[in-house]
Amino acid sequence: MNLSRPLDSAGGTDDSLGGSLAFGVVKSERQRVGVLAVLIVLLIAALLWSVFGPVVMQPELREKVRASLPFGIGMLTVMFLYECTSFGWLTQLIRKGYEPVYWVRVVNAVIEPLFFTAVLAFLIVFVGPLNGMAGPAPYIYFPYLALSALSLSLRLSLVSGITAAIGFNVAAFFAVHGLEATPSTAVLVSFPHYGMKGILIVLTGLAAGYVGHRLRKQLGESLKVARERDRAVSIFGQHVSPSVADRLLHQSVELTGEERQVCVMFVDIRDFSNLAAAKLPGEIVEYLNQLFGPMIQVVNDHGGIVNKFLGDGFMAVFGAPSEDLKLARNAVACAREILSSTDRLVAAGEIPPTRLGIGLHVGVAITGNVGSEQRKEYTVIGDTVNVAARIEQATKQFRAQLLVSDAVAEQCGPDVAGAVDLGLVELKGQPKPVHLYQLV
Repeated sequence: MNLSRPLDSAGGTDDSLGGSLAFGVVKSERQRVGVLAVLIVLLIAALLWSVFGPVVMQPELREKVRASLPFGIGMLTVMFLYECTSFGWLTQLIRKGYEPVYWVRVVNAVIEPLFFTAVLAFLIVFVGPLNGMAGPAPYIYFPYLALSALSLSLRLSLVSGITAAIGFNVAAFFAVHGLEATPSTAVLVSFPHYGMKGILIVLTGLAAGYVGHRLRKQLGESLKVARERDRAVSIFGQHVSPSVADRLLHQSVELTGEERQVCVMFVDIRDFSNLAAAKLPGEIVEYLNQLFGPMIQVVNDHGGIVNKFLGDGFMAVFGAPSEDLKLARNAVACAREILSSTDRLVAAGEIPPTRLGIGLHVGVAITGNVGSEQRKEYTVIGDTVNVAARIEQATKQFRAQLLVSDAVAEQCGPDVAGAVDLGLVELKGQPKPVHLYQLV
């Protein structure tokens, strides 16, 4: 007999909305069982306190309660063990990715209130019908039904409420049956009086079920929003960067910018025109994907983002949108690993012989959203970007693969040991020469 089923059976996949919602429901049910176990412990403590504590009680009544103590505590202990077993079972199901089948939850919704009815029946037998029905014992149904909201099911809470009401009314019927009414006990021996309490118990279960139903609906909506957001980040992250996508989704639509210390990297494929002329368009795209795929991962691993693709190259930024105290060092390490990964791809025969040109410069730039509410792009602009682009172009002049400015070399320190000092170099479009270093 199957008592459980995979969580994804309702939604198709582990990541489906149905599976995620079922997982949340099982966790909520386990929480309900855990709190109920604690409530039972408190009831046992209250029962012991009523007998052995400084509670003002008639000696005769105290003796009757004392006589019922083994049976009451015994029943509550059995229920406590039942809830502990349920808690452990639910924990195992959560770990394995399963949920209880619905009929098991229905049976549990019937069994639990019957435990409380049994405790009430024992008290009626030992302390007397009126003392049992008029005492605090019948009120234990209400906190239990309030906890049933955590089952996140209107029907289950209603089943618990109806079962509790039936048990309470059956106990009340046998308790007051045959008792003679006196002026002081007329209400207490009137079954309609307890019938109204039974209706209140059902209404409590209904109210708890409504709360649980609303909680379940809100949980489903929250999971749907989270899934749509994750999907948006995933798709958007393919075009910018996961970190940029996440920041843009949380940013206001105001098109404001901020100054940041960034290290800008430009990467370009040398002699790409000649390479592309000898290939079909599909082969060119496949080549670029094979080449850029590892590069993008390397950039992400070093805390940078690929901000723009430029046909046969790209622009990467370190230090935006998140601050990086080692942005220059990370950029240099990233550039060196890009060159190494490209050499490995060539050596493995996965891409044709490829030579790159990489330029790095660090400085202050303006970062932020550019565009409109309909279309935005996270961008980095400023003289730092222009200088980095010109440094990359200078790699052709020096037949180098990696050139950095003196600002980068100064921040890297020993990390650029062995660099070739190229001195001041006139860069196209720049009013002042830039001190460059060639790294290997």
